[in-house]
Amino acid sequence: MRRQRGQMLTAIAGILLLGAFALAFFWVPPAAEFQRLYGNGHIAKIVFVHVPLAIVSFIAFVVAAGFGVAYLRTRRLLWDALGAATIEVAWLYAVLATVTGAWFARLAWGAWWNWDPRQTTMFMVLLTYTAYLLVRGAVDEERRASVSAVYAILGAGASLMLYWVVPYLPAIQQVSLHPSGIIARGGLDASYRSVLLLSTLGMGLLFVQLLRLRATLELAERRLIVASR
Repeated sequence: MRRQRGQMLTAIAGILLLGAFALAFFWVPPAAEFQRLYGNGHIAKIVFVHVPLAIVSFIAFVVAAGFGVAYLRTRRLLWDALGAATIEVAWLYAVLATVTGAWFARLAWGAWWNWDPRQTTMFMVLLTYTAYLLVRGAVDEERRASVSAVYAILGAGASLMLYWVVPYLPAIQQVSLHPSGIIARGGLDASYRSVLLLSTLGMGLLFVQLLRLRATLELAERRLIVASR
């Protein structure tokens, strides 16, 4: 049954993403605002990959904090495995969001990296959770779950600041080149919003399936360690 659910999740995610990308190529028009600002309206279509990756990664980091709270309250290793797996997959999504953001920067601003506030805060998110992975691997097994849970909770607070607070401070927005303001004020038409929703759903379901696979592997590794003692 678990295998069937996994196959269904993968199939639905694949259909949603293939549909979103097909619509992006053949239906969604070049964005007029991006054409005016950057001389290329087609680069707006990067939002169909970049934005869902960023949104899903943020939600996942918050969910991982919830798993951390659940572990500290119950001491069940299932919650630790789910928390660790969530952060690992979310870290991958954040890396891909950073890469696609750099690709947009190359097309729009002529350089892969400009130390724009948005690029910088995303880089700080990556550093935060890279440190989580390193700390989790360095801490001894007896304390690993507790330390990981506390870190996940603190990391969620840092993510909230870096994703949604710092980039929207007035002083930051004045110097930022990031086109988030164009999207927020409706600079993209309804076709963009529809396909963006489709892509975000697909990315979210794909995340859930990757999380299930990674958590299952983590629990299997735990059982092998216990059995070998």
